Parts: sequence; C-alpha cells; structure tokens
Amino acid sequence: MTWFTFFHRSQEKIPLIGYNRIEKNVAYCIAAVVIACQLSFLGGISQGYSAILLAQLEKPDSPLQINEEQASWIASLGTICRPIGALAEGYMVDKYGRKTTMQIVTLLISISWILTYFSRDIVMLYVSRILLSFALGMVICVGLYIAEISRPTERGTLLSLITPLTIGGTLFVYTLGYLLNWKVVALILFIYCIVVFGVMYWIPDSYIWYMLNSEKLKATQSLLWLRRNSNEVEDEIKEAEDRIRKIQIKVNYMENFRDPAVWKPFLILVIFSIFQQQVGYNIITYYAVDFFSTFESAYDANLLSIIFAAISTIGSLLLMTIVHKFNRKTLLAISGLGMTISILIGAISLSVGNTNPDITVLSVFVYILFCMCGMIDIPWMMVGEMFPTSVRGTMCANVTVVIFIVTFFNVKSYPYLNTWLGVSGLFWYFAIFSFLTVLFSYKYFPETRNKSLFDIEEQFRK
Repeated sequence: MTWFTFFHRSQEKIPLIGYNRIEKNVAYCIAAVVIACQLSFLGGISQGYSAILLAQLEKPDSPLQINEEQASWIASLGTICRPIGALAEGYMVDKYGRKTTMQIVTLLISISWILTYFSRDIVMLYVSRILLSFALGMVICVGLYIAEISRPTERGTLLSLITPLTIGGTLFVYTLGYLLNWKVVALILFIYCIVVFGVMYWIPDSYIWYMLNSEKLKATQSLLWLRRNSNEVEDEIKEAEDRIRKIQIKVNYMENFRDPAVWKPFLILVIFSIFQQQVGYNIITYYAVDFFSTFESAYDANLLSIIFAAISTIGSLLLMTIVHKFNRKTLLAISGLGMTISILIGAISLSVGNTNPDITVLSVFVYILFCMCGMIDIPWMMVGEMFPTSVRGTMCANVTVVIFIVTFFNVKSYPYLNTWLGVSGLFWYFAIFSFLTVLFSYKYFPETRNKSLFDIEEQFRK
C-alpha cells in the first residue's frame, strides 16, 4: 500500500506498519512553511501599500484627491482593527484550526484588494483599509502553525523565515508601486491572494490541533504528510498525547495574572512596545514615499523607498545568521545604539542646515539596517519565551493587541509630529527614543538565550 492510499482512506484506522520505506524528508515540511509564510508576505505587502497609495493620490493629476487628514487616516486605518483581528484569531485557530484560519485570512485580504481596485471615493478606500487591518491582525496564526508542524531542531530556522518574507512583501509592493498605478497593483494582489488561497488546500492542518480535538487519525495523516517517516510519526504522536494530557487542565487566568512570572513580562513587553513604536520604523514603512520626498534628494522618492525595503530585508536575513550566536540583550544593545548614532547623524545634519540631503538619506539607510538586526524582531521572538506555558497563548495575544493599538496611534500621529517638530525635530525624536529603548531593554529584559523556559519563568519570580 502506498502513502497516497493511506492518506485518502481517512475513515479507516490503518496501522503504520509497512510504511518504514517512507524516507525521512524535510522538504514537505519546508513546503508547508513556505506556503503558510505567504500570509506574512501578504502582511508585508499590506504594510507598504499605503506608502505607494498616498504618493499617487497626492499627485495633482490623481482622479481621487485627498488632503493631509485623509492621508493620515488611509495609513492608520491599516492598523486600527488589528487588535480586534488578533482577538478573533485566538478564537478561530482553536475553533476551526490553523489552516482554515489562514485560508479565511487570505480570503479577507483578497476581498480588501478587490474593494481597493473598485474604489471610486475615499469612503470605499477607508472600508477596504479597515477590512485589511482586521485580516492582518490574524496573520499571527502563521507563527503558531509553523511552531506546531516543525521539528524542534528546525523550528527556530523556519520561524525566522517570517520576517524576511514580511519585509520582502514590503519591497515587492514598493517596486510594483514604482512601476504601476495603485489600482493595477491592487488587482495583481487580489489575483495573488486567490492563488495562495488555492495552494493552501494542499498542505495539512497542524497535527497538534487535531490531537487537541481528539482526531488522532487525522493527526497521524498530517504528520505522515509532513515527515514521510512512520517511526518518527509514531513517536511524535505519542509525545503529543502525553503533552496534551498534562496541559488540558482548567486554568484560572485571573489568578495566574497575580503570578510575577505573568504580570512582570507582560508589563515589560507593553512598556517596551510603547518605546519601540516611537523609534520611527513603522512611520517610515507606512509613509515611505512621503517621508523620503521631504529630503529633496536627487533620487526619486519611490526608488529610495525600494532601497529602504531592500536594506530592511538584508538586515532581517543578517539577524537570521547571528541570532543563535549572541545573547538577546547584546543584540538589542548593538541594534539600538547603532540606530541612535545613525539617526543622530541625520538629525545633526538637518539641524546645521547641511545642503546635501544624501547624508540624511544614508543615515536613514544605516539606521534601518541596525533596526532590523535586533530592535524590531528580537522582542517578538522573546514573547513566546517569557510567559509560562499555562497562559502563553492568552498572554501573547494580549501583548499583541496592545502593540497593535500603540502602532495605530503612532502611525496616525505622524503628520502632526512632522508639522510640530519638523523633519530635524522628528529625527531627534527618533534618536532619543532609540536610546531610551536601549536603556529599558538592557535594564529590564531577561536574557533567554540557552535558558530553559522553566529557568526564565523562575527568574521572574525572584
């Protein structure tokens, strides 16, 4: 009997004996991860789309004219419903499964793009942006899916693919916006979403979710699809049964929140996110073309935005190669200090009236390279390490909701900050908060590298 026959005879309890000839192969697991990560790619596209959209709508010959207030709403509405989406994601991944949730998110994103394509007024654009932001709040299900289908030895590497693909999506949409009209870009993205939606049918759902719902046969089929090794499947199914038996205990979350191992990391991550949002990364991403156009560089602002996204991608790839070699706090300190110094150079250049805008642009490029080498990604990696197992899912969702709320106000406030502080003042603002973020993370963040989750948990209780 072939594996294909086994997979499709889903109603029969077929033993695994006789499947030892199936070779151990990581290719199918990697394929499932790459397909799931298309949602992260779409998330990066969605973050960067407002930059090309605003740049084209603000042109004198644009058929749809907008003012500064409307521009700030177009950008910030891309984040306004993310907290609601994050809360909905927590319910949907448990109720309907990881794969189904990813497909629903892809479908919602595709609807937002077709609404954008047919937009004839600002209200319809607002509606499409709100729907998009709700869907993006649920994109965090990708990390959960990858963590559950990966082997422990591969999990870190596979999870680290999320950020490069997210930044790659931003680079992709900046490039499309440089070449094409915003409506044509929206139509292309709609078609891409439909393709991703269809391809997702090919991959299995998480075997952990099947086990949590007492569907052992489907869990076995899922793992056999991913591993292609019956002995390994039997071992993982048994391990999953043991783990689930231990964690399926009723938990009083309010009682747990009194535990220092719960409220301490929650406060640390919330305060850090408030500082982190002020360093400028999201502002530049959402307003990239407008931001670079203020420098009056000889280079086109759209081209500078593409270079910005390309450098971001390089930085995230660089982090993948060094994250396992250095302590988390060390990387955060190097990243934050590099950001502070580089953006400070830009601030000084603007303050003394330097007539060469390329110095300022270069300082931004160096700043973003350091930014992606730690300050943006490492805290997200540590969220899953800092909470006890019994409340990890709930507390991670709570932290994510807070981060999305702070992101909305941060993106919405950019036009006002730019008016009140001016470009040079904005650079000083970024530099000050970059340095304050370094101080806070060095003082309060725990070191989690090479420590067990139990050791981290106990560290907060001391």
